[in-house]
Amino acid sequence: MKYFMAFMTLLFIALLPDASLAASSLDELYRDIIRSDNQGYLPLFVKNRKVPGDLLIDEDNISSIKHLQPAPVDGNTEIINLSNTYGRDSVLAKARQQQWLKTVAAVKSNQVTPFELNDITSRVKENDPKATEILAWMYTKGIGVNPDFVTAFNLYKKAASLNVANADKNASLVYKSMNDEQRRLVKNNR
Repeated sequence: MKYFMAFMTLLFIALLPDASLAASSLDELYRDIIRSDNQGYLPLFVKNRKVPGDLLIDEDNISSIKHLQPAPVDGNTEIINLSNTYGRDSVLAKARQQQWLKTVAAVKSNQVTPFELNDITSRVKENDPKATEILAWMYTKGIGVNPDFVTAFNLYKKAASLNVANADKNASLVYKSMNDEQRRLVKNNR
């Protein structure tokens, strides 16, 4: 059996092409087999098996990549940003949420600065239902702004369209608190 295995090994080596004889390791033998299966081309995943953390660069095509020019941008071309901004976006969202909590606390304590007022109005422009309700309440009570029942009424109506609970009820309470001139202004704005 020992002689048979030795004979088969010698026969196998004799039948291999010359390029495979040059293979000094199993990895090189594997690469040679893959290259022969792919018409002499060594795929990218095989070329870069030894460097898992590095960028995968196809050396055969790198000269053609260097000469490529970016495609001209016309009106029909959509530019896609392939950068990962998840980490940055989540940090910004967290900071915005923290600022919102500070803004709400400032409103509750009647210490609204122009910064908090700007935060609330920007959120109202983005159709934030909670910010719309808070700004309507601020205009009703005169917290951080001059009392204005017409603006408060309009904001409560907007809050109602954003599905804020009791916004219609609050709008009707504000309407009852208005004088005749303010009621005419509300009717003319509809």
